[in-house]
Amino acid sequence: MTTTDFKSVIRAANQQLGNNRRNRDIGRCPPEGPRFELYHSAPSLCSHKVRTVLAEKDIPYRSHDLNIMPAGKSIPENYRPTYVRMRLLGGDDKGYATGYTGQSSVTSEGLDPCVVPTLVDHEKERVIVDSSRICNYLDSETSTGTQLVPDHLADEIAAQIDTIDRAPHVAILYGANPAGDRRPRGLQIGITGVQDKKIRTLNAMIAELAPDDPIIEAYKSKISKEAGSRTFVGDPDSMRRAYAEMEAHADALEAKLATHDGPWALGKDYTMADIMWTVSLYRLKWLGLADTWESSDKRSRVATYVERAFQRPSFQFAVINWPFAYAPSPHVEEMDTFGAKLRFFGQLLTRRNWLEYHFG
Repeated sequence: MTTTDFKSVIRAANQQLGNNRRNRDIGRCPPEGPRFELYHSAPSLCSHKVRTVLAEKDIPYRSHDLNIMPAGKSIPENYRPTYVRMRLLGGDDKGYATGYTGQSSVTSEGLDPCVVPTLVDHEKERVIVDSSRICNYLDSETSTGTQLVPDHLADEIAAQIDTIDRAPHVAILYGANPAGDRRPRGLQIGITGVQDKKIRTLNAMIAELAPDDPIIEAYKSKISKEAGSRTFVGDPDSMRRAYAEMEAHADALEAKLATHDGPWALGKDYTMADIMWTVSLYRLKWLGLADTWESSDKRSRVATYVERAFQRPSFQFAVINWPFAYAPSPHVEEMDTFGAKLRFFGQLLTRRNWLEYHFG
C-alpha cells in the first residue's frame, strides 16, 4: 500500500468520527500531530491494557474513544465500514474469529474485525491490532518511561501474558454464574440480549453494501462469533467452567508471587505482566469476584499485590479515572457511594445517547 493510500484509509476512518471530546490528544503532542492514534473504548478491557501502557511510558497520542454499543438506530463506531477497512490493514492475513470460547486473543481466536483497540503508527505507516501485540509494539518502538519488557524477562512476561489472554474475561462479563449472578445490576440489564442487537445491526449494514464488497466476509465472521457468544453464555455448563477458570486464574498469580520476595509479578521490576494482571484483577473486582483473593488465605499474596497495583498512577489515569471506564458497582467501595453514582449518571446525561457504551 502506498503512503497516499494508507493516509486515505486513516483519514476516511477519522472523518466518520467527527469532532468531539472523545477525539482528543493525550500528552504533549507535536504541532504536526502525534505519531500514534489509538482507537479504543472507555470500558473495553483490552483498551485498558493499551491506555495503561501509554500512560506508564508517557507516550503522547491521539485518542479516539469509540461508542461500541448498538442502541436504537445508532451504528457502533467500530462497525462502520471505514473503521473495519482500517483495522483489516493490521490483520496480517490472520483468519477471522468465527467461533466463541469466552476469550478475546487474536493469537488463539483469530481476528475480530469489529472490535477495539486498534493502533495506527504514522511514522511506520502501520496498523496494529490485538491488545497484547499493541502493548509490546509500543514498548519496543519507544524509549520513554518504563521499559516494560526487559530482555532478561521477555520469556517470562510472554508466558504471563498468555495466561491472562487465555482467561475467559469476555464470557464472565456477558454471562451469569449459574451459582449466583454477582455482576453489577446495571450490567446485567444492559448486556442482556446484546448479541441479537449486534447481529441485527450487522445484517442491516451488509444489506447496504455492494454484493462484492470484501468486508461482507468480515461482517459475516462477526455474526458467527456473536451467535456463538449467545449460545455459550446461555449454557450453564459452559458458564460454570468459565467461572471456575477465573478462580484458577488467581491461583496462577499466587503461584508466581510465591517464587520470589519482590513486589511485582516477576520480582522487583514492574513489567508488562503487571499491567495485564492489574487490568484483569480490577475487572474481577468490579464484577464481584474479588472474594477469590480477599476471603482466601491461600491467595494472600494476590491480596497484597492488588493493593499496590491498583494505586499505580498509570492505571489510575488510564482506567480508574478515565471517564466511563467503569459504571457504579457494589463491589468497589469508591464506586458505590451516592456521590459517585450521581456524578456518573450526571455525566451520562450529557451524552447524546447514554446507552452508547458497553463493557467489551
